[in-house]
Amino acid sequence: MKNFFKTTFACVLGVFIAGILLFWLFFSSIVGLATFSTSPSYTLKENTILRLKLEGILTERAKDDLLNIINSNEYTPKTGLDEILKAIHIAKWDKHISGIYLDISNFSSGYASIEEIRNALADFKKSGKFVIAYADMYTQKEYYLATTADKLFMNTFGMLDFRGLSATPIFYKNMLDKIGVEMQVFRVGTYKSAVEPYLTTQMSEANRKQTESYLQSIWETLLSDVAKNRQIEKYKLNIYADSLVALQEPEWIEKAGFIDSLVYRPEAESFLMQLCGVENINDINWASPTDIVSTVKDRKSKDRIAIAYAVGDIDGISSNGIKSDKFVRTLQEIQNDETVKGVVLRVNSPGGSAFGSEQIWNAVEQLKRVKPVAVSMGDYAASGGYYLSCGANRIFANPTTLTGSIGIFGLVPNAQELLTEKIGLAFDEVKTNKYGAFPSIERPMTTSEKQKMQTYINRGYALFVKRCAQGRKMPVSKIEKIAEGRVWSGKEALNIGLIDELGDMHEATEWIAEKCNLTDYEIVEYPKKKSFYEELISELRGGISETLSQLILGEKYHYHKIIKQIRQIDPVQAQMENIEIE
Repeated sequence: MKNFFKTTFACVLGVFIAGILLFWLFFSSIVGLATFSTSPSYTLKENTILRLKLEGILTERAKDDLLNIINSNEYTPKTGLDEILKAIHIAKWDKHISGIYLDISNFSSGYASIEEIRNALADFKKSGKFVIAYADMYTQKEYYLATTADKLFMNTFGMLDFRGLSATPIFYKNMLDKIGVEMQVFRVGTYKSAVEPYLTTQMSEANRKQTESYLQSIWETLLSDVAKNRQIEKYKLNIYADSLVALQEPEWIEKAGFIDSLVYRPEAESFLMQLCGVENINDINWASPTDIVSTVKDRKSKDRIAIAYAVGDIDGISSNGIKSDKFVRTLQEIQNDETVKGVVLRVNSPGGSAFGSEQIWNAVEQLKRVKPVAVSMGDYAASGGYYLSCGANRIFANPTTLTGSIGIFGLVPNAQELLTEKIGLAFDEVKTNKYGAFPSIERPMTTSEKQKMQTYINRGYALFVKRCAQGRKMPVSKIEKIAEGRVWSGKEALNIGLIDELGDMHEATEWIAEKCNLTDYEIVEYPKKKSFYEELISELRGGISETLSQLILGEKYHYHKIIKQIRQIDPVQAQMENIEIE
């Protein structure tokens, strides 16, 4: 028995020591990566080409994504729109940079963000420098971006997708039925389609009407831009879109004028050598957006313009979205900073908590009394995203931005079947008053509770409409006609008065500078980006918590995760439907 305890103790001690050694080995690797990520700035040389290697997911802001890199089997590259735009602007004026090479592969982005890159590239070309694009295969979004290039190359055995737009909403009702969750829904607005996935298995006529409308508006923008860049008439582009271009012969694609030449990658690089006047590919100095941005120190000035990023769901489950309390404090910090003369509120959000949206709206109102505020809308600024935007002094959006969706809904899950029949829990109730246990996910709502909940939603909607009327200086009756939860494209929103001007963040910043009579100013971004170590600790904390839950609960973890998400959902939402345009 004594030997047994000795052996057991030795095994436990060995595992403990091995764990410590593995931790320090992991930590040393992290420190090494951190040192690498903070290496000295890049030095520009003659014959430098800015290589925009566009792959993976486009995010609003560049950041270190360490755990994604470590988990290399599932690594998805992420590129920051802010870094791309800065790099293109720097490249326009730097004499060492000969041109830009768009190297595109599996790039995922919203159309409005692509418009911003296109606008930056069009401005870059005014310098007389070249923009060349190459891809083995072009998705429709990638092709839309690439059409800004002077020369557009595709692999000899490549493929190009150009087929029109589509939106495919996902409906959860049958899945929820299977796991035993009923979503009790309360809403205002004929077009407020965000609740439809919980109620039905297909789109309502109103939702289909609004989706067709904004898809057609965005498609017209794409057609006009491609027609202009590729010198192909719009009616022909529509005919081609109906011919399933992706399955056509590459030679047909070239003949139709979609691309300039069919080449292999080395031939495209040889063309770049000719443009730079070098005979060896090694004589070209390749620079990434990160390299280019690192060559320029931030401009310092006593006058500053703040760019405040409001990105993601408002008070949602994800830690990466907009936390209303933190964002309100950020706006207060900007308001109290006397060196900040004006503010660009960059909104890329489909909305979220109605309560959180109201708090941010109020903070914007307070800020606006002290300094001018312009809103720059990204891919989405809808529902709660529009709520926090509507009071700005001026609103800018891209033609392909999705905005509006002025409406509110409530979701109160009834997980009685999941909790009692699937998991085997039982509940009882003791209360001092009639509504003492409200709200409860363990049982369905009573008729009285449902009536009061709908009244509350109606009141929230009336406040939302009132805020929009105040901000846009329009009668409530006029806002009501364009509200009802309807989603509009940026181009449509301009025609009905929901925005002031078609333009991107550059135009919004210039408007603020002009409003404040600034010619020399510094750009400062909020919230401050997390440091490498802050990102690491945040990622590790979340990862460890999830891992422990899985170890303890085993196969029941799936149900635990569902219950956790249900409990965290704000019951009153100002959010548009979760939909991707392809």
